[in-house]
Amino acid sequence: MDWIRLGNSGKDLTGVGGRMRPVSPSELSLHNTQNDAWLAIRGRVYNITHYLPYHPGGPEELMRGAGMDATELFDKVHPWVNYDSLLAKCLVGPLSYDRPDADELFNTPLSRSDKLREPSKAQLVRKSMENLANCITPVRKKITAKSEENVKGSPPSKIMQSLIQSSDLPVSISRRAAASPAKTDKSKDTPAQLRFDWIQTSTKIIISIYTGHLTNPGGSAKLSNGTLTVEVATDGWLRIFRLDPEARLKDPLQLKMYSESGKIEVIALKSVCKVWKGCGDASFSDAIQITTPMKVECRVMDVSRVTHDTSLITLAPIPGPVIVPLGHHVRVHHKLSDSECIRSYTPIGDGWDNSSNEFSCLKLAVKRYESGSLSPYLTSLGLGDVITLSGSYGNFRLQQLKPVKILYLIAAGTGITPMLSLIRFALSRSNPRCERVHLIFFNKTEEDILFKTKLEEYVQQDDRLQVLHVLSNASSTWNGLKGRISLDILSKMIPKDLNTHFACLCGPTEFTHTGVDSLKKIGVKDNSIHAFIG
Repeated sequence: MDWIRLGNSGKDLTGVGGRMRPVSPSELSLHNTQNDAWLAIRGRVYNITHYLPYHPGGPEELMRGAGMDATELFDKVHPWVNYDSLLAKCLVGPLSYDRPDADELFNTPLSRSDKLREPSKAQLVRKSMENLANCITPVRKKITAKSEENVKGSPPSKIMQSLIQSSDLPVSISRRAAASPAKTDKSKDTPAQLRFDWIQTSTKIIISIYTGHLTNPGGSAKLSNGTLTVEVATDGWLRIFRLDPEARLKDPLQLKMYSESGKIEVIALKSVCKVWKGCGDASFSDAIQITTPMKVECRVMDVSRVTHDTSLITLAPIPGPVIVPLGHHVRVHHKLSDSECIRSYTPIGDGWDNSSNEFSCLKLAVKRYESGSLSPYLTSLGLGDVITLSGSYGNFRLQQLKPVKILYLIAAGTGITPMLSLIRFALSRSNPRCERVHLIFFNKTEEDILFKTKLEEYVQQDDRLQVLHVLSNASSTWNGLKGRISLDILSKMIPKDLNTHFACLCGPTEFTHTGVDSLKKIGVKDNSIHAFIG
């Protein structure tokens, strides 16, 4: 409502005097700072400078699209939002392309390959005209701002409902996050405050908690005595979000984490299909330092074979869903007669198996060692069995990858597990866009290669991913590289100039130490290397 009031104050939010004019991509790229930020969505250019403090996800999230066509980024995060209504007073004009002269338009011959490779200038002009047509919208009625007291107790207005459009028919969004920008905690000892937003349909409510760009959060969610509790962990700090909902919610909950934006999303089903006037009473606890990782009982939902000696175990935490930060691991606890056996495993994330489980689960790839203390027990588990996990553990920070354009992932055996999530993150990241991901995967034999088919599918889908297999005990029919990790092998694959490159390693202890030493001899700096050691 504060934003709506600002839009109706008469202040020029366009920065160009309110007169619509075309904007070229080169001009758009110049407006990429917090004091002067423009972005384009579906052919319309908006000056978002004044909107930054009101964005529910924070200014940093919105600045990811500044100075560029942000359509793809917008659709990835919240395609249902009616940006046209929200940013109507910020419209600068259509995204335009340079107009060719008559000779260029009609007389310049193009080869067939040129025509297939990129649009002609005539097509660009036609696209500019379409963008201009898209900017011609009906004049909106003046919005009368209500007092804050009346807003808090009123049902969602037609204006607020119009800000959301989707096939799932959400009918309201929170005004909490938009009412005032989150205040930054000036203390160096505690993290910045979190903010949240919500939307609803008649059947469910979705709570979005914003932790910040590349914060790599972890967390859990549960329903207890009618209260929704969400624990959010970032950089060793824990904040607890509690919601006493307006009406009753029911299990199962779903929990999602968007790695790049740092958004945690909780989806809860309503016990009775009804549109609520508000989400209920919500609050955040003060931040407390995490001293002891939590333990949680998990039920086995599925056990499937990945290779001849490795199984994928799907676990559902009994209290409620849990998310583990990228590059972090959990520990499995198993009581023996006179001791406790503990082993570390990194969940593989979504998209690497063929399951269609709609609930939030943890998936562990477990290699069976016949003489092992824990792996024979884990790989023999059946549906419904219960095991104990603790975590999460790890020191990997996504912020390390912020400037990285080329990523090297070096893994051996089940050391591939943290790399799987990093592959999906790197290929989906939008700003800056990752240019190349190199996976160098060491194994004994071809039969030992985990997720080989899925890796091949990803290579086919995105040519930025390159996968190189190296076998130490290859068969006579193997045509790929042979050997073990060494300076000689890595120096042939990794260049010395790594200003915008980064390397991650995971595998047996000796493998990891050899890899790190080799990278340093090549010339890779310490701050461009991360070794996953459980």
